[in-house]
Formats: sequence, structure tokens, C-alpha cells
Amino acid sequence: MRIIHEVNKLNEYVLQKMEHSFLKEYVNVPQVNQDKCLITYSLLAESGYEGEELQELYAAVMLVQCALDTHETILKIRDGHVKERQLTVLAGDYYSSLYYFMLSVCEDVALIRALSLGIQDVNENKMRLFYSKHIKPEEVTNSIKGMEAGILNRVARHLKKEQYIPFISEFLFISATSHCPDSLFSNYHLHIKNDVLLARHKLKTQKQPLSLKPVMEKRMRGLLDGPHYLLPEEG
Repeated sequence: MRIIHEVNKLNEYVLQKMEHSFLKEYVNVPQVNQDKCLITYSLLAESGYEGEELQELYAAVMLVQCALDTHETILKIRDGHVKERQLTVLAGDYYSSLYYFMLSVCEDVALIRALSLGIQDVNENKMRLFYSKHIKPEEVTNSIKGMEAGILNRVARHLKKEQYIPFISEFLFISATSHCPDSLFSNYHLHIKNDVLLARHKLKTQKQPLSLKPVMEKRMRGLLDGPHYLLPEEG
């Protein structure tokens, strides 16, 4: 499909930007999240961006996401591995600096603000989820959604595509919790089980970008109808 081809080309460009000989030797380059890639591309393409401008903006958004995903892996690094933790922080900061540089070249101050607010949203939800001693069960799902969709929800608002925010939030929530085992969310499986089931039903009626529909039909079928490790009775 054309959209897959376009996203793959854009991801090659992103990976070229991320490449650094020192970091490559010591830190695993994070895999770009295909679901987030497809949503990012669709939001930009539907907003009229194309060519080099789309490429630069897409790369900036995905670099932000990769920076956050890289910092997130620190939670999985075992205690005592100080050097690995330090280099992982360095890698995340390096990817962040690349996105600031690219957006400064584009002179898109409004998108810089939107992504900065998205980073704030992600980090606030991450702190609430992993470091709050008194998080309520109903706050767990909202925090996961905030972590997973914080960046793209802000991009959608910036591009005047607020109608897609419910879809982005529910879809990325299901996508994130479908990975098993997922040590980041393992302590909250009992809290989110019913919410995953509810999200699967919500997703069937929510509005999504038109350009996504051809490729997302199969992906959504897998998420909506396939077995989910939190929902054995649905398998």
C-alpha cells in the first residue's frame, strides 16, 4: 500500500538523522512505533503537508517520540548498570536536540510549542503512573493513554484535527497494552483489564483519518477481534 511505502521512506530518513557512531556502539537505537508512524503521517498528509516539508515535520515528531521512548527504557534497566543508564539518558537527549534543530530550521514555532506541551503531558503522566504512591485505579488507564498519545494528541490539536483525538487515545492504549509481557504496565494489569475491553468497543465507532483506513483495517481487526492477553475470555 502507498501509505506503508511512504512511511517506510520517511522512517529511513528519521533513522539516518538518529545515527551517531558513539551511541550506536553502546545504545540500541529504539524502533519507531509503526502505529504512531502511521498516525503522524496521516495527520500531516491530511493537513496538506507534502514533500520536504512533510518529511521534516514528520521526522521532528518521530524524533520527539523516540527521545521519550528511549528515556522510558531506563525503567527497564536493572539497578547497578550505571553506565547503561547514563548513555540511555544521553541518547534520549541527543534525539531531543535533533528535533529542536529541525523545527528551528522549519521556523514552525507553533509546532515546537505543541510538541513541548506533549512532552510535558507524557512526563506528567509517567510520573503519576510510576512514582505516585497513591494513584487511584481509575487514574491508571488515563495515565497510560497520556503517556502513549500525549505527543500525537497535541499534534492533532495543532493541526486542527481534534476529532481524531479519541481514536488516537483509545487505539494507542490498546496497542501499548497488547504487547506481552510488558514490564512497564505489568503492575497495573488488573486495573486496566476492563478498560481495555471498553476501549476495544469504543474504537469501532470512533473517527479516524481517511488515509489510515485502507491500512488500519487489518491492524484494527487484530486489536479488536484478536485475543488479548488481558482478556483470555475474548480469545
